[in-house]
Amino acid sequence: MVPPFEHEVSSNGQSAVAEPQTDQGTGLRTVREQVVQAIDPLQKQLDAKLHQLDEALRPRLEQPVKEKPLIAVAIAAAGGVLLGGLTVLAVLAGGRRSN
Repeated sequence: MVPPFEHEVSSNGQSAVAEPQTDQGTGLRTVREQVVQAIDPLQKQLDAKLHQLDEALRPRLEQPVKEKPLIAVAIAAAGGVLLGGLTVLAVLAGGRRSN
């Protein structure tokens, strides 16, 4: 027997993906709930590692900028000029295609 589905319509007027209703008495879970339970510990581990990495690297990255702010601004400006120049060259090269 196929479990009943709720039919929902999304904001764009198309049918949304419907999830099967589960009977709370039998303890059946949807696939989404199973995936969430499997991924949740991994997500918590990833969040903890990212927090540790942020605590370790942030002081090492901020110190040179605090000590020499003009050099940091000059490097950022040079990077912007370089990226802008490459973008202009790419646009100009795109307009000169030969058949």
